[in-house]
Amino acid sequence: DKHKMERFMPPPGGFFAASVFGPVTYTPSPILVFRQRKIEGEPSSLEMVAIGSMLGSDADRIIIKRIVLTGYPTRVHKRHATVKYMFYNPDDVKWFKPAGLVTKHGLQGNIEQSVGEHGTMKCLFNAPIKQHDTVCLPLYKRIFPKFVPVIKEEAAAGDESKTVRSIRNRDVLIVK
Repeated sequence: DKHKMERFMPPPGGFFAASVFGPVTYTPSPILVFRQRKIEGEPSSLEMVAIGSMLGSDADRIIIKRIVLTGYPTRVHKRHATVKYMFYNPDDVKWFKPAGLVTKHGLQGNIEQSVGEHGTMKCLFNAPIKQHDTVCLPLYKRIFPKFVPVIKEEAAAGDESKTVRSIRNRDVLIVK
């Protein structure tokens, strides 16, 4: 149950799943997602940005953020290549040595050793690599949903830093 994190919602009509901290709810209850609109000179209003239904509560569902480090082969000899611009010091090359490499043209490879003091490395691929190919190292990290505490506005009316309005101004989607 791995799901890719999306930074932005898809265009209208697209499907997506959102993870939130909220009250215990059972399927198939309806969900409405609102965002607080801020217009200068007017009172703030809520704008509905999504509707849907509850998928289910699953503690094993995880959200994964993916980034890709890229480098370029500078010297190529059949299946071996010297790759630059992916790392900037030899310690990083040593740290990521067990990770597998892929190229834009579909080759698989591994880091063999670090070369020099600027993060250059020797790599071995499963087939001959071309000079114009790009070497990629995909990295994954587990992400947790943002937790926004709910504070009664009238209880904290004197302190602006802890009101619901100031918490919602951080552009966090409020699910009701």
